[in-house]
Amino acid sequence: MKKIVIVSFVTIFALLVLLIITSIFISFKTIKPTTEVINRDLKNYFSKIVYIPEGIPPPQQTLDKTEYFWEMETPQGEVTSIRLKYDPSFTKGKNTIQVILEMPENGDPSIFNKVLPAVISDKQSLDSAQDPQKANLNANQELGYEKLSLFTKKETNQTTKIIWEFKKESLGDKINQEYAKLYKYPPALFKILYNVPQITLGLLAAG
Repeated sequence: MKKIVIVSFVTIFALLVLLIITSIFISFKTIKPTTEVINRDLKNYFSKIVYIPEGIPPPQQTLDKTEYFWEMETPQGEVTSIRLKYDPSFTKGKNTIQVILEMPENGDPSIFNKVLPAVISDKQSLDSAQDPQKANLNANQELGYEKLSLFTKKETNQTTKIIWEFKKESLGDKINQEYAKLYKYPPALFKILYNVPQITLGLLAAG
């Protein structure tokens, strides 16, 4: 009886070690590089609508959000912060990506609007943001977005946030082939595998 218990324990322990090693291998071999490629391709694709400057801090990246943050200065020396974020929608069930350009909380909408020509590369979006009352919020087939939404400061009608909505299929074959590499993993398993590199590197650093 004692021997059976020992054998069972050793077997379970060996399977657990094998599972951990397999998870680490898949995470570093497939999940991490694929999500990095997708984020890089999304950055390049979204440059059609927003200029993302070179030399700014790297984006903050989590499973559900990629966020860029930088500052812009007007010719008059006024400075405002810019935040660009989106959910990369790595899992198969998520077919829409919202790209959000916004002025951080407590920012000055007048300064934010002054720098928009140096931030927004899409004429339809820029014209709409600068004149919300005449905004063209329709889809833009050339650039791929299905919908454009504006948020303004009520008192001045100045734009404080712009949202573009994209369908994954509009992003092109190359990036969708990268997404397909992730779709074989159920969302719950993918979430675990996505976080394995961060946990592993954290444990190594602590050790």
